[in-house]
Amino acid sequence: MWYTIIAIIVIYLVLTFGLRYWTAFSLKRKATVLESEEFEQQSRNGQIIDLRDAADFKSKHVLGARNIPMQYLMQNTSAIRRDKPVYFVDADNQAAGRVAGKLKKEGYTDVVVLKGGMSKYTGKTK
Repeated sequence: MWYTIIAIIVIYLVLTFGLRYWTAFSLKRKATVLESEEFEQQSRNGQIIDLRDAADFKSKHVLGARNIPMQYLMQNTSAIRRDKPVYFVDADNQAAGRVAGKLKKEGYTDVVVLKGGMSKYTGKTK
């Protein structure tokens, strides 16, 4: 009985922390990941895209960001210019990782993601 409970706990911990590690690792292969302060400074030279839904965007977003939901960008990347760096903001880096991977496959080279998503952002917001 105890072996089963311990096994379940171990499996849960491995899956939970393994998924977090894998997400962070795979994101770094697709894009540059910046902390809040660096993101705010560097994003002035690029296009800031908020991948969250419209309601979340309206409640709080990075100053200067455009709202283009992930579902739209996964179908059509023409709204993103290739000649300027792209800075992605989302809720928790899941959406940003998927979109960054798609852009990398399409030849975009200067893709940046806010580490931790909007909940970790400490810069100017609207």
